[in-house]
Amino acid sequence: MRRHLTASAVIALAGGLLLAPGTANAAPAVPAAPAAAHVNPPLSPLKLTAFYPRRAYAGDTITYTLKTKNVGEWSTDIAYIGGYVPKQARKVQITGPSGSVCDVDRREVGCLLDTLRPGRTATVKVKVWLRSSARGTASAEFASASIDVPAGGLDTLNIHGIDVGSDLKYVRVKTRIIP
Repeated sequence: MRRHLTASAVIALAGGLLLAPGTANAAPAVPAAPAAAHVNPPLSPLKLTAFYPRRAYAGDTITYTLKTKNVGEWSTDIAYIGGYVPKQARKVQITGPSGSVCDVDRREVGCLLDTLRPGRTATVKVKVWLRSSARGTASAEFASASIDVPAGGLDTLNIHGIDVGSDLKYVRVKTRIIP
């Protein structure tokens, strides 16, 4: 379930190229090799920093500001920021920089970003409206990942072979809800 938005966003991003009809002279399709058990580290690792309020009132909003920085030596092909918002959320909104593709699916949020050059930072904002009956602690977790596209471009990208779920390092944040 954690890779649901990543896979669907990559499909949306590369859908035109992946689903383009072939020509009569095109070579026959070769089945893709199964995904390897070992995943190579990304060429451009990302560092995620989350800013959030420590306390919030029930029925109020919580705004999470997620900043990811490319700490590698190369530009990213595709950068991903996503995660899960608190269970007490009644409505969720995510906004990213221009050129990004963002999506919300119940409690899961995700955003695919354009190329991120070394040393550069991108910011994504997640706004959560809490239920008026919310109590306790609102816990959320967010992560970022760099997805490397093969040398052939997006048309050679095997979205079913992407395994960013095992490489994600989640940042957990907690906000105390004041009744």
